[in-house]
Amino acid sequence: MEVLLEGIVGSVGGVVARSVAYPFDTLKVQLATGSIGLGDLVKRILREEGVLGFYRGLLPFSAFEAAYQKGLFVLVFTAVKRLYAQRARRDPAVLATVCFGYLSDLVSVPFTVPFEALVVRLQSASVHDSKMDIIRESLCTRAGIRRALVSGNAYFVLSLKPGIEFAIFDHLKYKTLKSSGRTDLSSGTALLLGGSARAIATICVYPYARCKALTQSQQAPSALAALQKVLSDEGGLALYRGLSMEICRGATQSAVMFAVIERLRSAVEALVLGQANGRS
Repeated sequence: MEVLLEGIVGSVGGVVARSVAYPFDTLKVQLATGSIGLGDLVKRILREEGVLGFYRGLLPFSAFEAAYQKGLFVLVFTAVKRLYAQRARRDPAVLATVCFGYLSDLVSVPFTVPFEALVVRLQSASVHDSKMDIIRESLCTRAGIRRALVSGNAYFVLSLKPGIEFAIFDHLKYKTLKSSGRTDLSSGTALLLGGSARAIATICVYPYARCKALTQSQQAPSALAALQKVLSDEGGLALYRGLSMEICRGATQSAVMFAVIERLRSAVEALVLGQANGRS
């Protein structure tokens, strides 16, 4: 039951965080798949679509994908960590936690990558493109599903990011609570630790993340092909185009997510403890 509650808490945290950081996500995708600068991109979106252009694809697809993916990830990640702790009679080390996070993320990929690929196509499409045609082709045709699953091969590398992120957060959380003598993190501390963990994890895998975005926007047949194309046409530094926006987006999203998760977890624990005391 506790593991299921962790999954629900992760799902809620994922949706709230995705909603807060979504404009950064839209800018990151269009910077990674386009050739214009940030200032010109912001002006173009405001001119053609207004403020709502920054939220294209959020409802219902991206919000659903965030809830489903993060809930499943947190559920599996928590279950594996607890199983390890029971068998080994100690908490997992940082490297083991990275491996657990990596495997937990891979479990969710086949179920969530079609929606993620759809959102990337909606974000990178021209304002004049038919959104219904993109949705139909992405989710209702074999070719669309096949392309999404092919782009999902990139997660054999990219799933390291949540593994690194959650391992760093858990390690920093443990050190912080140990030094402060507290039993839970404040919202501000969770924001800081979550954002820091995400920034470090993002820097580690960003070049491949950009190549995955190029694949999902149908500018390359695979992440590896996109990597080779960017290196040959634009050089190594081009692999980091959009990195600053991704760090802003990712750090904001993870900071909010971890803060929400920590607050909800504390509230649930207090509720359960209160009910237990009431029975006794």
